[in-house]
Amino acid sequence: MSTQPPTLTLADPDIVRAFVQEYFEAWQGTDENRTLDYYSDDVVIEIPVARLDGKAAVRDQFVRPFIAAFPGNVHVPVNLAHAPNLVAVEWRFEAVHRGTFAGIRATGKSVRVPGCSIDQHDLDRRVITGGRIYFDFATLLRQLGQNA
Repeated sequence: MSTQPPTLTLADPDIVRAFVQEYFEAWQGTDENRTLDYYSDDVVIEIPVARLDGKAAVRDQFVRPFIAAFPGNVHVPVNLAHAPNLVAVEWRFEAVHRGTFAGIRATGKSVRVPGCSIDQHDLDRRVITGGRIYFDFATLLRQLGQNA
């Protein structure tokens, strides 16, 4: 008796785009719970400086620092591709540095950093279950006036 792997279906592109847009819009405010609603409790996210295991780690080491330092930030989608349970988004992060970030006090400087996210998702629950976020942390620090 052979076992077949489960069949994964490709989500409608409009549904994927809407999910990504809603997620990016959640980042624009300062309501960390709204942003965190887009992550599963057991999410694992890898960013340039850390691996974040679970929603609390994502909150403490990713969402909270970015929202506090860059309230009203904007993620501008540039390109989007998706496969079953996976979405890749090339984006541009645009913000003004208004709070402490990575030990750097608010500078009032504008930043514009390109990046890419590759996320596993569960569209039925409308959450990200895992992912990798790529952006040049050194470029972000240089834009804040630091020698990185």
